[in-house]
Amino acid sequence: MCYGTGGAADVESARGAARRGRAEEQGDAEAADADVVRRRRPFVSGIPAAALESMAREVTRANTAHLAERTRRIDELVASAVKRGDIVDRFHWTLVYDLEEAPATTGRAMLLEHRIVPVPPQDLVSDDDLHDELWTVIEALDASGVYLVNTEHMGDRDLYARLYYRILDEPTRCLPPDSEAAEYIDCLHPMDLNPGSMGSRMFERMEKRGAPEPVAREDGARGPICRTGLCDRDRWLPRPGV
Repeated sequence: MCYGTGGAADVESARGAARRGRAEEQGDAEAADADVVRRRRPFVSGIPAAALESMAREVTRANTAHLAERTRRIDELVASAVKRGDIVDRFHWTLVYDLEEAPATTGRAMLLEHRIVPVPPQDLVSDDDLHDELWTVIEALDASGVYLVNTEHMGDRDLYARLYYRILDEPTRCLPPDSEAAEYIDCLHPMDLNPGSMGSRMFERMEKRGAPEPVAREDGARGPICRTGLCDRDRWLPRPGV
């Protein structure tokens, strides 16, 4: 994963998870429930609802504890900088902590905070169910301040499988979704760029036509079903502040 920075206003769309976590800690169930990312179809799983809720709340409690520790540690970094006459900008030391000292997490743990346990790809038979599960994951990552790039060389099923079996389990820094740092996952593997591969064809197309303009996504808007690459998906993906 890689990171990008922007002003606080640029990450407002990624603050849902943080608001929900604070609402849960304060006992405001209605406000917390409003920010939960939901599937559009029923979720059938062997995980009892009570067990799923318990696991999600445990993740939320751990994240809340991390936020308190994060504030304390950033305060220490700023105070230490003041004493030695170093940079005293809090934003600078916030980035230092977030990118160097923050504890590790995974995309799968981020999804769990939204009560989402991804369904194995082999259990998603229809294209509609696969498309719904893929975008449920994409939207939950967006709510946690994480964004996908370079996906158009894969159809929905290939992209979902790559997320499920690899990307969601890769370690990354635990950044609060309302921080000034946005996190980006590059879905293009080096092997995708072999001559004649879909990845190389995607870049050839971009060189000829230019990168497509992002789509202003209305509530509930998702990209089209992509059965195979090359597909028109990236401009539909969530972005900070879009």
